[in-house]
Amino acid sequence: MGQTGTLDKAATAAGRLILEALGEERPARSLSRLSDSPRAVRLLRELFTVAVRRSFVGREPRDITRYVRDLLEYQALPAGGELAREAEAMIRAAIGEPELAHGVPELRRFELICHMVGDLVRPPGAPSGELTALVDQAEQRVARFDRPRNRVVGRRSM
Repeated sequence: MGQTGTLDKAATAAGRLILEALGEERPARSLSRLSDSPRAVRLLRELFTVAVRRSFVGREPRDITRYVRDLLEYQALPAGGELAREAEAMIRAAIGEPELAHGVPELRRFELICHMVGDLVRPPGAPSGELTALVDQAEQRVARFDRPRNRVVGRRSM
């Protein structure tokens, strides 16, 4: 990919791990090796959501079908059948139809997320600055969702 030198500016260790994996020769495989890091997995899921929303919000369902077919063929995976349906369901869930992905097993979800996030660097690939911006946005989402909500520290008397 030749961009690895600029792919280390993520704010968190998990973000740096993901950017490093995206710089590897086989990014999907490298991303899948992060499965034993809960923080990296959480960030990877948010990165998937951010990337999918940037790419597919407002697009036709046929665009999703074409993308999935192309991705699976590129990865030398079966481009039809259950795997393709699950990949489409994951994308459509990320853009507002969460019920479509309810039946996708957790391990398959992770596998598909690794393939789709890894596809960001398929030649010609996204520029390194864009990858870093996507990871940064995903890190912000994780930080926002991790904030304690409605926590009562002390009670005020009236």
